[in-house]
Amino acid sequence: MKIAVIGDIHSNHIALETCIRHALDRNVDEFLFLGDYISDCPYPQKTMKVIYEMREKYRCFFIRGNREDYMLNHRKNPENNWTYCSASGNLLYTYENLSEKDFDFYEKMDIHGIYHKEGYPSFRYCHGSLTSSTELLLPENENLESFMKNLDVDLLISGHTHIQESRMYGNKKLIHPGSAGVPWHYGGKSQYMILHGTDNEWKEEFFQLEYDVDAVKKEFETSGLAEKSFYWAKLVLHNLYTGEDYTTPCLQLAIKLCKEAEENVNWPDISEKYWKMAAETFGIQ
Repeated sequence: MKIAVIGDIHSNHIALETCIRHALDRNVDEFLFLGDYISDCPYPQKTMKVIYEMREKYRCFFIRGNREDYMLNHRKNPENNWTYCSASGNLLYTYENLSEKDFDFYEKMDIHGIYHKEGYPSFRYCHGSLTSSTELLLPENENLESFMKNLDVDLLISGHTHIQESRMYGNKKLIHPGSAGVPWHYGGKSQYMILHGTDNEWKEEFFQLEYDVDAVKKEFETSGLAEKSFYWAKLVLHNLYTGEDYTTPCLQLAIKLCKEAEENVNWPDISEKYWKMAAETFGIQ
């Protein structure tokens, strides 16, 4: 039994298609998608088209990520004032390129699931954690050890971290399959994994794949996303080429600079001059 596990696509349909082809060449039986299908990269509709085609052709399992939650929450509460700027331009662009079918798809998904199949051990899977799409299940999470100790299965698969690794907590295993679309480390190579099942365990096999990053960069330009999300687009492209993620620290620094100069910060209203100063600190021009 082989299951391809793909998470954190972030609208990078070119990397996604590379992972799918690689998995099909290895005769996987099923696909498990861990959420964050959209945002950060251009043309989310192209990624969703691939997702819907996969749903029709293969046995697939889907859960919702925090980026889908952002879109659903914005639809219910549009007063959060997304505009075309470095802070929220990417989110607004993504939102405006989604369809009613997409929103319905996200609404019907949960943020976690449990896999049962006769003859194989059950396991749980989630985007962030079993209770939150934004929680990070990393060693610095003070709740993680007790959570894993009390887990009712021996294996948990979690996305959201963009880090590819597995760790043991007693006799329980936690696996992060990495990010297919905006991967960290490995020089920006797209990441996914295949779970190999036997009658008493699942074994992970990690992959890091080269794909056409230049084609993704071109789509940033043709879609208008580069102009609509400014420094965020530059940060994402840097990540795609290098595997180095500066989005969160750059945002934090821009907020800090804004607060020092103007005292008040109302996200997403952070002047581009602070984004420029923050981005240059990380070598992003």
